[in-house]
Amino acid sequence: MLALDEASTCYELTMDLDTIGEWKAGTDKPINLGAHNRRHPKTGTLFTLAYSLRQPTVEFHQIDASGNVAKTFSVTLAAPTMIHDFILTENHIVLLACPAIFDLQAARSGKPLLQWQPNLGTRIGLIALDGSSTEWLDAEPFFVFHFGNGFERGGHIFLDYVRHERLNLGYATANQKVPTLHRMNIDLSSRKIADAETANMVVEFPRVNDALNALPTRFVYLPTLTSTLQLPHPPSATFNTMMKVNTETGDIVRHDFGNRVAGEATFIPRRVNGAEDDGYLAIFAFDPANRTSDLVLLDAAHIDTEPVAVIRMPQRVPQGLHGNWIPKA
Repeated sequence: MLALDEASTCYELTMDLDTIGEWKAGTDKPINLGAHNRRHPKTGTLFTLAYSLRQPTVEFHQIDASGNVAKTFSVTLAAPTMIHDFILTENHIVLLACPAIFDLQAARSGKPLLQWQPNLGTRIGLIALDGSSTEWLDAEPFFVFHFGNGFERGGHIFLDYVRHERLNLGYATANQKVPTLHRMNIDLSSRKIADAETANMVVEFPRVNDALNALPTRFVYLPTLTSTLQLPHPPSATFNTMMKVNTETGDIVRHDFGNRVAGEATFIPRRVNGAEDDGYLAIFAFDPANRTSDLVLLDAAHIDTEPVAVIRMPQRVPQGLHGNWIPKA
């Protein structure tokens, strides 16, 4: 298993969470990986991304099923850019270079290192899986931290993602739109881009059934905030309700945790090759009244019903924890 940072070396762990050391992936030195990396559904190859604070490039590694680097290539950007997540489809890497730019000169003068430069717009790169070609499409400026999934169908690429009006480390300010779930449609023949809001409420941390990553999916699971949370002045990106959004129909099913802070969902399949929602959602929920955390399991097919299990944790689990379900061999 790997413990990942934003854009640095990562650490290899045993299944019992003992640290082995920095991961070298079959090379002679530790390699850089981003926080989000994606596995090809047919070949099993892991595609990883790492950006640079100084150079206008991102580096991709292709790591084979045995855990060794098989290929490395770079993609040139307009400027050094923060790219937290990307999309993999069966035939493309889809890279959204939003105008969140690393500006070392600004940092030296006491300004933030990350600068929002909307004049650059958002550039969408369609990259061949082997890195042999990159085609850029231009869009208006917006920002993406996290994608739910992306896939190809009928000559189109579909992306389910959370769209921010601009880069904000936390909620949007009073005069800005909150981040909401969107679906982008890229026509591969005309190269035209269409984009529509799927759910009109504040959200983040979208997840799908990981077994279908890069394959067609309907359901996106992600948290939102409702009035049942009684916590005064909650910190930014605080949620208390899990949603199951059908991106094809727009239908939404909710599980409201009330006065508990609920984080990102992780999908646990009930069986191999089951239906898309045949499994469980694992969610950490924090009770601000008694300062305890629970691991809550919801039936992914019926998230509005009572939890399948509620497991008290021995200590508080930090809000915003990212993780994956990895069955022990």
